[in-house]
This record gives sequence, C-alpha cells and structure tokens, in this order.
Amino acid sequence: MSKQFFFEAGAFPDLSYVELIAVLESFNISKDIITRFGTTIFLVKNEKIDENFVINVFQRLGGCKRVGYILEDIDNFSYRSESIQGSKIIFGISILGDSLKNESVFIKKLANSIKRTLRSDAISSRFIIPKGKDNSLNSAQVINNQIIEKGFELDILRNFETEKYGKTLMVQDLEGFVQRDMYKPNTDIQMGTLPPKLARMMVNFTAQNSGILWDPFCGSGTIPMEAVILGFNTLASDVNPVAVNTTSSNIEWLSKEGFAPDALYESFRFDVTKANKEVIKKLKNTDITAIVCEPYMGPPQTALLSEQKASELLIDVKNLYFKLFDLIDNKIEKRYIKVILIIPSYKTQKGWKTFGIRELVNKRWIVKNGDYLKNRDLKWSRKNSIITRNIFILERT
Repeated sequence: MSKQFFFEAGAFPDLSYVELIAVLESFNISKDIITRFGTTIFLVKNEKIDENFVINVFQRLGGCKRVGYILEDIDNFSYRSESIQGSKIIFGISILGDSLKNESVFIKKLANSIKRTLRSDAISSRFIIPKGKDNSLNSAQVINNQIIEKGFELDILRNFETEKYGKTLMVQDLEGFVQRDMYKPNTDIQMGTLPPKLARMMVNFTAQNSGILWDPFCGSGTIPMEAVILGFNTLASDVNPVAVNTTSSNIEWLSKEGFAPDALYESFRFDVTKANKEVIKKLKNTDITAIVCEPYMGPPQTALLSEQKASELLIDVKNLYFKLFDLIDNKIEKRYIKVILIIPSYKTQKGWKTFGIRELVNKRWIVKNGDYLKNRDLKWSRKNSIITRNIFILERT
C-alpha cells in the first residue's frame, strides 16, 4: 500500500501550492494527486511515487518548509522502532496547519507522555519542543538537534475540521537560502534584491526540470544562481556590465561552495531595447526553453510613492517588457517557450498602481496562472511593503 505524503507550505501558501503542482508536472505527474488540507498543508498520494521521489521533489522546492508521510495508525506508531541501538532518542513535536491558538501546554504534555513510554521500554530520550508562541519547530531546531537522524519529529496536522498525524522526512535547507542571500560575494542593494526562495519558485513555475533558461535582466544573478542549482543550463544577461560581472562571480562562488559544482552558464551584456544583431542570432539559434526574469523596478522604496513617480516607474517596466516580447515574437522567434515574469504594484498615496499582463502580450500568449490557481492572483508581498510582486506564467503558442 502506497504512503500518503504531506508538504508544509511556507509564508506564501498559494505560491507554494502552484510550485508543487509545477514541479510534479515537470515529472509528468498530474496535479490531481494533490489535496489541500487546510491552508498550508498539501497531501499527495499516488502509486507511482515513493519516499525517494518525494524527497527529490522537496529538495527542488523554494516554497515548502517540511515534507513527511502520514501515519495511518497513530496508536500503533512504534516509538521504539525509531531508536538507534545504544543511543538516546531525540524527538520533536510540531502542530502544523490551521491551529490558531498556542498549543505549548498540550505539546509539552504529549512530549512527556512519549518520553515516559520510551522510558518504560528502557530507551533514553530527549525532546525538543517549539519555543514561545510557536506551535512548530523551525528548520534550524530540527537540523541543529539532528532530530531526523537521531529520532523523529511527530507532526500533528490540523485544518478546521479534523487532524492527521505524520512523521517528518526532511525540512528546508534554510541555511543554504540564507547563505546565498546574505553571503554571496557581490550584491547591489540599490538595484533591489530578489529573495532566493522566490527566484527558486519562479524557476520551478516553468514546470521544467532541465533545459536552457535565460534571464535577460539578471542583476546580481539570483535567478541564474537558483537555476543552475536545479540543473538548468543558464544564460544571464543585463544592460549593465557590472551586473554581468557580478552574476558571473556569484555563480563561480556558488560552484566553489558546492551548491552547483557542475554549473553551466554564460553571462553577457545585452540591452533588450537596442538589441545587438549578433546576440539576437545567437539567441535565435539556442534552444531556450524558458525565460525567467524580474526587471529593474526602481530603487528600494521606504515610503509611499506619489502617483506620478509610480506611473514613471511602471512606464519604464512596461517599455522593457514591450521590447522583450517583440524580441521573442519577431526576432528570436521562439514558439512554445515559457516565460515567468514579475509586474510590480506600487503603493501610492492614493492606493496601488500597476498594469495588466494583457497590456504586454497578444493572444498568441497563454496566461497560465488560472491553470494552477483559480480566481486568485500570484503575489509576493511582505507586510507593510511598498512594492508587491505580481507573478505571471506565460506560454507562447
């Protein structure tokens, strides 16, 4: 009997859901095997998938924090079987999903009950429980205490109607994302920074697990960095030669750090508004399968914009995209290519300002957002943010 697995979403559950669908699609597995269990838990069950496959999928994701399998019979779950001969068990307990109240008292009582059960079987143990008002352990607690290697994490999955029990298989490599965000050798805060997790998700939105990916506005290289980690051959270009050099040095650092030791990439200067004929010829003759990008959206904003300033920034973004799509449609002539892009919304003194995707593309382009998520937009926005990133998934017919 095949196991049922669960994925726990991060801070943006809808984006996490779409990413999981797209990654499964890249392995020719239908989204029909996914069931949403409340807001942040996705259940997956299919006779074609096993534990190794699920872990492989999880390691590709940017938007999920935890993966595990559902315990069909919690009453017969053997804590003894989790022990390593002669070693102390280290275990943790987390409540995942739609739990609105603090559960620290319940978690501690359950942990002590499990500890007594193990003691009655002459098994030494130590438990780790969430801190403060948190109901779940974070990745650092699970990894630093070697909970998965030396014991287990018991997960209580809740929605507003029922609960299930699960066991964690793996948690997100948060340290890796932080390292690539904060400690890569070169970045330019004034140019704006794309979070590595979002960059990873955008690459995954292509529903491809290999191929040639092009970022025409590479900046400091966040999208190309995540793409080469996932195994894509990557083209990175920018109008700014400093950005091109920055991307190259960051990917070389990435390779030396072991994130992508076999990275295949090329970075080059290219202005989509004044396209060089030789570069166009090269792009036309390259089998590019996806374009993933975020254009320059202006410097980081710390206060509400005037309507005039927001309009000026949006005009600049729109003009870049006009040139990019003219390039794709009429010069490099790519059919069936995927494009994942961001259109910004700016918060002004009179509300939000943005523009629609159909202002950019003609009917030869399919907007695929609705294939993944009905009646909701794909957005990345921090609390009190001045800029919201609106994400679009496009495919050329």
